[in-house]
Amino acid sequence: MLPSGDRPHSSRAMRRAALSVTAFTVALAALTACSSSSGSAAGTADGKAATGSASPSVAPGKYRVLPEPCGAVNMNTLKSLVPGAKDYAGTAELTYDTDRRVGCGWTGTTSDGNRYLHVDFLRVVSYDNAVSDESQAATDYDEKALAAGIETATSASATPSDSASASTTPSASASASDSASVAPRTLSGLGNSAYIDDVLKTQDSGVHRDITIVFRKSNVLVTVEYSEWSTDNSVNPGSQELQDGARKVAGEVADQFAR
Repeated sequence: MLPSGDRPHSSRAMRRAALSVTAFTVALAALTACSSSSGSAAGTADGKAATGSASPSVAPGKYRVLPEPCGAVNMNTLKSLVPGAKDYAGTAELTYDTDRRVGCGWTGTTSDGNRYLHVDFLRVVSYDNAVSDESQAATDYDEKALAAGIETATSASATPSDSASASTTPSASASASDSASVAPRTLSGLGNSAYIDDVLKTQDSGVHRDITIVFRKSNVLVTVEYSEWSTDNSVNPGSQELQDGARKVAGEVADQFAR
């Protein structure tokens, strides 16, 4: 047993040791809390970055607005292709979002029958963050081409053939085939990809030939329709003249996107 004179000293030493241990414990707890908080914040930031990098948003399409459709075709061209039109200002297509889709049409008459010209612009928007607007437009174009019975660039590269190469040039026999529909084919030098379709329909009420050109310009799909119809189904509208007219319009419309 320690002498009674040493007990106070021993008690003070014990209290100091206890206080030191307590202070150390508090400091260690505070340090741990700070480290945990910093680690959590860093983890959250990294998590956001990782999430962003895992599903990055692709750049929007090149074209954010569309040309004015009723002003996309030269006036002289309109007077030549749709003579006798009541209004060359055109009739605008009803649309609820002119940044997404617009169109315009003209109707005229010739000695052979009535003629109709229509242009349509569709700005394609992808709602998939992993697919760009232009890629979606290319997919939509391919679907239209396949529906028209036209070999797309993808299928052509998978199964190359002489007919695929020949389809990139205008049909030399179009005028000789005015009595029937001319096979649809791709066109070169018009947008990123293009095709033309020629359909002749004979009904009891008359006959009409419809020429359709569809081309893609980046994230925009353009459709040009040029038709002639007559109540005299004994005479078929000429294919070559209508195709030439549709191609002229398509070229002028394409120029709107080069500006």
